[in-house]
Amino acid sequence: MIYSDPRDQAIDDAAVAMFIEAYGERATSLPPVAIVIAAYNEAGAIGPVVEALPEQVCGLATAAIVVADGCADGTAKEAMTAGAMVADVPVNRGQGAALRPLTPYGATKAAGEMLLSAYANCYGINGAALRFSNVYGPGMAEKDSFIPRLMRAARDGEGVQVRGDGTMLRDVVHVDDVVQGVLAAWRARVTGPLILGAGRSVTVNDMVATARRVTGAAIPAEHVPVGNGEMPAVVVDISAARAIGYAPTHDLESGMATVWPDFRPEEGTR
Repeated sequence: MIYSDPRDQAIDDAAVAMFIEAYGERATSLPPVAIVIAAYNEAGAIGPVVEALPEQVCGLATAAIVVADGCADGTAKEAMTAGAMVADVPVNRGQGAALRPLTPYGATKAAGEMLLSAYANCYGINGAALRFSNVYGPGMAEKDSFIPRLMRAARDGEGVQVRGDGTMLRDVVHVDDVVQGVLAAWRARVTGPLILGAGRSVTVNDMVATARRVTGAAIPAEHVPVGNGEMPAVVVDISAARAIGYAPTHDLESGMATVWPDFRPEEGTR
């Protein structure tokens, strides 16, 4: 394996040493088929997974090895109770955080990250998967996401449709803050996934109310049923990005104020 960060290699080397010390000869004389499962805080789920693994594959004996990637919830103990060998990695680097997309859109993002990871490993390149939340800002005149819809409704004296009761949570991040985050990631030579968002979620009702204040328009809201695949909440942790200097500056109102000029009618046209 090619490491872009020597600290990752040191962590893995230490984990391998502890694994060999814990299992002795068993660790160095594994059966022909080793089934390796990366896990991060999977207590309650890892046990049944291990128990369901076959004892043989094509007539060859198997061994289950769970890589507990900095778990703090009893994953390692549960895996061992279920019969697996455990390689306990002391520091979580997101390696075992399983990608479980809940929508087709999310699945395309997960596939892209896996391709990037594969190329980075095979060719020794640095690859960073920057995960943006809902980006907004100037230049959205042709977009059909919710904030541009609010701006068009304010301009045209119309209303908007709000799915459900408007309490769905979204993290909306201004494009200026995203640019700042991209530059911070580049300067820090980040590898792997990094979340860039506002770090504070707002409701759809908050967005409507903020658009009314920014534009001065009434913007009536019609509540309609929630469609398939709609996530009830998007809440992101940007602590890793903050650690490399990322510091989003826009709140929802200051950010929307930069969007409205692209939609605001000229004087005398309303």
